[in-house]
Amino acid sequence: METAQNWGEVGERIAEARLAAGLSQGDLASRVELDRTAVVRIEAGERRITALELSRLADALGVPLAHLLSRPREALVSRRTALEETSDGTARSRYRLDARLEEHARFAAWLVSHGHLRPPVLDDALLRTPGMSPDPVKLAQAARGVAGLVSGPLGALADVLECFGLYLTVVDDAGEGASLLQDGYGVAVISGEPQPGRRRWTAAHELGHHLLQDEYHSDAGVAAARDEREQLIDRFAEEFLLPGDDMRSAWAETDGGRSPRAVLLDLAARYRVSWSAVVNRARRLDFIDVTDARRYKADIPQRGDFLAAHGSQPVPDLEIGTTGRQWRKATLQAWFAGAVTAPRVVELLYGAISEDELPSRDVEDELP
Repeated sequence: METAQNWGEVGERIAEARLAAGLSQGDLASRVELDRTAVVRIEAGERRITALELSRLADALGVPLAHLLSRPREALVSRRTALEETSDGTARSRYRLDARLEEHARFAAWLVSHGHLRPPVLDDALLRTPGMSPDPVKLAQAARGVAGLVSGPLGALADVLECFGLYLTVVDDAGEGASLLQDGYGVAVISGEPQPGRRRWTAAHELGHHLLQDEYHSDAGVAAARDEREQLIDRFAEEFLLPGDDMRSAWAETDGGRSPRAVLLDLAARYRVSWSAVVNRARRLDFIDVTDARRYKADIPQRGDFLAAHGSQPVPDLEIGTTGRQWRKATLQAWFAGAVTAPRVVELLYGAISEDELPSRDVEDELP
C-alpha cells in the first residue's frame, strides 16, 4: 500500500471511515475531544493532525491507524461505491471489511518481503487456459488434489487455503468476505459474525476467486446481484467443501434404510457445512426434490439432532482472529529473529496470543 501524499488524502480517508462508521462530524468530534469545525477542516485537508489525534481518530473510527495514512489499492477503489452521508449499511460494511483487507495485505507484504512468509507457486493443475471459462467442478477437484485431500472432510480452512498462497484471517466486522491479489499470492478476510458453516463457505468462495486470479473481490451485496461469475464460484465452493462423489457414497446408506435426514445431518457435521448448504447440495444432485428441500430447510436441526445422527455437533472453524499455520509460524520466526517487538507479534496474530505467552528469545539488541 502506498503512503498518503498530503493532508488532503488523509482527510479523505478519515471522512470515508467516518461515513462507514455511521458517524456525523459532530459525533466524531465529540469522541476525539475536538470541535466540529476542527473535524471539518481535517476532512478538507486544511488542518495538520498530531500523532495523538490520529491515534484517537483511528480508535473512534474502528480502523487501523495505518489505514488513515495509506492509499488504497487501485483494484479496491475501482470496485467500491463512493460513500456518502446517505450510504446504506451494505456499502458501509463493505468499506469496513476493505479496511481490514488492506491491513491484512500490509501485514502479509511485510512478512513476505522480509522472507518470513514464503508463498507457494500455484500448481499447473490449477492454471486455466486464457480465454476459456473454467469448469468449477474440475477446478475444485484439482484443488483438493493439490491439498492432498481428494475426498473426505477438509481440516481447518485457513491452513488449507495456505496451500494455494491465500492467507486468510477472520475479523470482527459485519459482511461476508473479501480477497485481494498481491504479487504472487493473495490475502482474504471474512466476517466472524455468520455461523461457522457459512464462514467456511465464504472462505471457499474467496479461494475460488483467488484461483481464478480475480484481482479484487468482495462478497458484500452479492446476494442482491448475483452474476454468472458468482454462480460459478458457488459451484466451486460446494464441490471443494463437499465433493459430489462423497455425497453419493453417503446417500447410498438410504438404500439400507437410513433416513435421508440422518444422512444429511451426518454430512453437515462431518464436513462442517451449513444445513442449508448440504440440503442445497442434495437438491442439486437430485437426491431430493424441491418440496423435500423446502421441508428439510424449514426443520432446522437442533443440538440433539446432531448428537443422534452423528454423535457430536459440527466442530466450529474460522473463529475471529484465526490465521493459518504458516502465517503463525512466519510471525514467530520474525519474533525469534528479533525483527518485531512483542506488541507487533500480538498485532500480526490478531490477538490470538498475548505478550506474556510469547516464547523466550535470545537476541543481542531488543527493538525499541
